[in-house]
Amino acid sequence: MKKWYVFFICWITWAGKWTLIKWLLKQNIKDLEFVLSCKTREPRNWEIIWKDYIKLSFEEFQKWINSQEFLEYNFVHNQDYYWTRKTDIIENWIEKWKILLKEIDILIVPTLRKAMKGYENNYSIIFLDLPIETIKERMASRWDDTWWEDYKNRVNSASKEKELLHLVDFVIDATKPQAQVLKETKDIIMNKIEI
Repeated sequence: MKKWYVFFICWITWAGKWTLIKWLLKQNIKDLEFVLSCKTREPRNWEIIWKDYIKLSFEEFQKWINSQEFLEYNFVHNQDYYWTRKTDIIENWIEKWKILLKEIDILIVPTLRKAMKGYENNYSIIFLDLPIETIKERMASRWDDTWWEDYKNRVNSASKEKELLHLVDFVIDATKPQAQVLKETKDIIMNKIEI
C-alpha cells in the first residue's frame, strides 16, 4: 500500500461532486482524509463552515496571497476565490503519511501540475464530466431570482473546463447512474493506493 497519495477531485458544474465526496468518506478507506478548501463565498444552506470548507474574507485571502502560502487558487464563476494551502497538502501528506482527498477547480490544474513537480507518482486528478446540454437542463430545474447570471457564469466556465480535460488523469462520465459513478471512482482510488 502506498504510504501517501493525494486524489484531487475536480468536476464540471452540476456533476454531483459533493455526493461523491461524502460517499467516499463513508467507505472506511484506510487513512483517507478530506482536505478542506478555503473560499470567500458564503455557505450554502446545507454547508457548515469549518466542516465543509474554510471561510475567509477577501482581505484575509489577499494576506494569504502576499505570504505565498497557496498551492493553488482561482477566481471561480467570476464570483469568489477558492484555494488550497500548501501546508494542508505538503506537510499533512508527506509528513503524516496520509491518503488525501481534495476538491479543486480544473482551471487551476496547469498551476497545480507545476506546484506538484517531483510528486508525479503520488497524486491523481479525477474529473467528473457532463455534456453542456445536460448542465443546462439541470440548471433549468432550479429557477430563482439570481438564476440567469449564475447560469451564464457556469455555462461559460464549463466550456473553459472542457478544454483542459487532457490534463487530468481520469475522466468519469457523470451521466451514468450514480452508483456506477461512485464505484468507478472508488475503484480508481483503491487501485492506486494498493499498488
